[in-house]
Amino acid sequence: MKIVLLLALALPMVVATRGPLKPGCPNPNQGRQCLLYRDQCQTDGDCEREGKGDICCLINGCGKECVTLQMNARCPDPGSYGLNCFAYIHQCNIDRQCRGKQKCCLVAGCGRSCQSV
Repeated sequence: MKIVLLLALALPMVVATRGPLKPGCPNPNQGRQCLLYRDQCQTDGDCEREGKGDICCLINGCGKECVTLQMNARCPDPGSYGLNCFAYIHQCNIDRQCRGKQKCCLVAGCGRSCQSV
């Protein structure tokens, strides 16, 4: 019984991942430690549907959690584009995913996309 309890407490302390980081997510191998590993989301869509954040990220020893992205301050007001979209689809999460000097901006009703600002 003691061995099972020790394993249950030590398991969440295992390094989260060594693969590439999901753009916009904090490094899952740094930061806080949690005693319990519990996924709050599985996909980015879970976060958006429940209004808890923008993307689903693996957090060090804690599980998957919704994280709110910090949008570029140089992006225009999301409603200023005057677009009507049928689907809310993200084409980017962070500026690094855009070409040249484009920025990843939120476009109201459409999702995030690369825009020249």
